[in-house]
Amino acid sequence: MRQSRSDSKTHALDDLAAALNAAGYRVTKPRLAVIEVVLRAGRALSIEEILTRARRLHPQVGLATVYRCIDMLDRIGCSQHVWINGKGYVSACRDERLHYHLVCRRCHTVTEVDVAVCTDALQQSMAEAGFYAQQGAIEVLGTCQACRSRIEERVG
Repeated sequence: MRQSRSDSKTHALDDLAAALNAAGYRVTKPRLAVIEVVLRAGRALSIEEILTRARRLHPQVGLATVYRCIDMLDRIGCSQHVWINGKGYVSACRDERLHYHLVCRRCHTVTEVDVAVCTDALQQSMAEAGFYAQQGAIEVLGTCQACRSRIEERVG
């Protein structure tokens, strides 16, 4: 039986809450609201966007809670930061393997891609340099197909 997308995101939320709990962090309702927003977004969000969306789920979420929660996710390796046009954004990422994030500069959609050939070559280069990667995502900034199509429609 296939697991629905909603069920898998609920499972991911439960797993992440358990990971935070295991790391010694209290998992409160406001923190769960922040985590749920980041997990369900499907794209990189600014701190302001996270705050606005989290308040829809739990009105008592404050800006300090968002920053603390993002810091907790960073500490357990479950978030990824990306800079787009000089502004910071956050997305959920639990994949510890070396992989790529294709990040759209326009809509901030994040697509995770595992490119085995490139990954193998990069891992070989890191091994030769004696380098150990602590985060496994490489960001590639560009424009997604949907945004390119909208641009082409306006130009054409």
